[in-house]
Amino acid sequence: MNSSLLLGFVLLIGVIGGKIASKAKLPSVTGYIIFGLLVGPSFLNIITREAIYAFQPVNQLALGILSLSIGSELHYAVFRKYGKNLFKLFLGEGLLTFSLVASFTYLFGMRLQFAILLGILALTVSPSGVLSIVKETGSKGLFTQNLLALVAVDNLFAILSFGVVSALLQGVGNSDTAGATLFLGVVQEVLLTLGIGMLLGIILTYLIKKRPATAKFTVILLGFVFLGTGLADHFQLSALLLNMTMGATITNLTLRRNIVATSLERIELPVFVSFLTLAGAKLDTSVLVTSGLVGVGYISGRLVGKIVGSYSGAMFTDLTVKMRKNLGLALTPQAGVAIGLSVIAEQKFPESNGMLTGIVLSGVIFFEVVGPLLLKKALDNVGETRF
Repeated sequence: MNSSLLLGFVLLIGVIGGKIASKAKLPSVTGYIIFGLLVGPSFLNIITREAIYAFQPVNQLALGILSLSIGSELHYAVFRKYGKNLFKLFLGEGLLTFSLVASFTYLFGMRLQFAILLGILALTVSPSGVLSIVKETGSKGLFTQNLLALVAVDNLFAILSFGVVSALLQGVGNSDTAGATLFLGVVQEVLLTLGIGMLLGIILTYLIKKRPATAKFTVILLGFVFLGTGLADHFQLSALLLNMTMGATITNLTLRRNIVATSLERIELPVFVSFLTLAGAKLDTSVLVTSGLVGVGYISGRLVGKIVGSYSGAMFTDLTVKMRKNLGLALTPQAGVAIGLSVIAEQKFPESNGMLTGIVLSGVIFFEVVGPLLLKKALDNVGETRF
């Protein structure tokens, strides 16, 4: 199957899956993923592993757009208004999720350093899953605003802490100098990533102030997403963090930040449909067996951590009781960010023999199917859905 035929098939099968899911009163995201899983290597194998790999640029574009969108939620006005809430919410769900996942996976047989990494990976939330359902349901309000900001904070903290902690774990057993060198290397990488992201964001802000036509700016924006992703790949930096920084820079330096959202709306639906359908095809159901009890520990620890931790943290905020009870449900989707970080972890720690990726994938299979359902239910429960 040639590339054009395959991409057409991916888009159409994704749309069909989304439509069927909508008819069944389920989120479209669930349909994209399930139908992708059905036509992927785990079942019909219409979309082969080689084909999935060939569409890496689509995945990079989607993750770049998602990172940019999530970064645009990091506006100083949001932190000025909800900053205290976000700190308490993150402290509650972040600490409990990390502690439970790390503890459960360690008790079920993972080495301590790998259990710590799994605890960090469990913090991530799927921006594609959350953004897609928020837009599909037209959700707006205090709950949705806190949710989107918390997704950005969760992913930002997970990416930064993963880089630092993985470097420190690599230094264990080496001399103090080697450990310090690794740590300083990570700090330099983070600073370089932030610097490039801010520079690209400043340039884009300047272009926005020139008031370009929306159609033309869409092309420019896509060019910068690819440019940022390419630079990150060239210098072996985090493309997610770089694009998040670019989005945060734009939203804080211009009053016309809505032009970014307007431009992305023109292209994001086909990109997200293909990305999520391919994400479903990429899932390997065999890992549910091989991950065993450790996979169960990861899933149960993350689920309890997000739900109970969010409620505990929210008790010290001004959120209503209904919002407190539903915030954890809304934070359960997990996909691309966790998988990307787990692949990096496998490269840094080859002695894990694929277990890290296998366990994370088992969690992703569960949370990509169940998470969107829980998110939609949470938005319905708080009354912020419009469709």
